[in-house]
Amino acid sequence: MSDSPADLAVANGAAEGAPQLPPLYRSLEGLTADRHAALRLRDAGYGFASGASAVPLAAEEFTIAARSLPIVFAAQAPHMPVVLTGLAAGTNLFVDGGGAWKIGAYVPAYLRRYPFFLLRTAPDSEELALCIDPAAPQVSETAGEPLFTPEGKPAPQLERAFAFTRAVEEAMLRTRTMTQHLAELGLLKSSVVQFEQHGKPLRIDGFFAVDRPSLAALPPEQLAELRDRGWLEVIYAHLLSIGGIPELARDIRG
Repeated sequence: MSDSPADLAVANGAAEGAPQLPPLYRSLEGLTADRHAALRLRDAGYGFASGASAVPLAAEEFTIAARSLPIVFAAQAPHMPVVLTGLAAGTNLFVDGGGAWKIGAYVPAYLRRYPFFLLRTAPDSEELALCIDPAAPQVSETAGEPLFTPEGKPAPQLERAFAFTRAVEEAMLRTRTMTQHLAELGLLKSSVVQFEQHGKPLRIDGFFAVDRPSLAALPPEQLAELRDRGWLEVIYAHLLSIGGIPELARDIRG
């Protein structure tokens, strides 16, 4: 993998035709100085995620995210983890009307990486292209820090964005490896959380979680492997975080 956004710049349209856009992205274009020389990056808050009731999360974020956000696994394979930010579709209880994130709550790296993304230049290629969502509210031609210098070189802002975007992508790949291993061990199973809300029973389902009895039944050598790979701590953070789901129900806006 290249160490500079300049090395990753691709021809116009290289990112087009992707089979499916990642969550929250409306479009993706490979960044080039010729096409995007005028673009700047500004702080526009998190209003773009106001309709996201679940946000992808990397395993390395579990221990800190678990303090403020419930972490579950998607019901569909490969069962990638997400944090729940609302219990109703299209609702994010962690973003206020002005686009500010809830004070004290963890902001997933997936959101902090936006509007950038890495895509392969071809299905069978290892070369990655740094892409941007040009429709993102963070993107402007009049406000914020420039992405390119007047000479067409990557500006410091773009260098930082590339480094962080690459780190997030690598963390997600490691997370996928962990999730696949947990599934192979039979630890990820359909789960349900039930509790009372305003004196009435409430049932939250449609997600996967690590099954405690299956975890407890693992042979010592498999438990040791999870421990040695740092995944046992991740599992416990996930299990503890699920206790925050009832709080999401209490926070549902009128």
